[in-house]
Amino acid sequence: MSIFNRAVAKCANCGHEKEVKLAASVNAVRRPDLRAAILDATFQAEACEECGGPIRLPAHLTYLDTGRGQWILLQDASGLPQWAAEEQEAREIFEENFGKNAPPASQEIGENLTPRLVFGWPALREKLIASDLSVRDLPLELLKVTILRDVPDPPLADQSELRLTGGDDAALQFSWINTETEATLSGLEVPREGDRDSDDQPEDWMDLSAKFEGALFVDMKRLILA
Repeated sequence: MSIFNRAVAKCANCGHEKEVKLAASVNAVRRPDLRAAILDATFQAEACEECGGPIRLPAHLTYLDTGRGQWILLQDASGLPQWAAEEQEAREIFEENFGKNAPPASQEIGENLTPRLVFGWPALREKLIASDLSVRDLPLELLKVTILRDVPDPPLADQSELRLTGGDDAALQFSWINTETEATLSGLEVPREGDRDSDDQPEDWMDLSAKFEGALFVDMKRLILA
């Protein structure tokens, strides 16, 4: 079930308040339209009735897609500095709903789910894109580390993040995105032969992989913040 609660959003441009439906959970199997809206960045995006400016609703929900084996807790990007505490909370929520503390029928569903924690709409969108492209999240994050190492003068800053934004069988498309506004700063394309599975990693990748063992927050930023 996808659950929405009534809330009031305030326009950052003019201060006008608008009543909105704030998502608490998304079931992508029952509501594929919501998954499509997340992918095209229109989900939980409103327009101010007074000035027409964009209103992006806070990112805080659980995302479930049993068909693709995904359970994701989405938190607002502002919570990233507390990622360790947020990861523990995500683990407890998953265990309560689909893990060892859940009813047997729910545990059976949970056996086919991979729990993850993400911060911000671009990070959630990336997980859905990666699933569609059959890119596993750990090799993806290690590939980002390689990009940071090999690409000259990357626009790395507190308010920017590197995200997978598309691709095909030949190449993966990445974009540097402003975390706060979600605006695209720049982009690059990486051949798919750079998309390694964990069993084919060079030695330095294997060392980094160990830092993600048992993690729900599988994101390059885990390494940076640590």
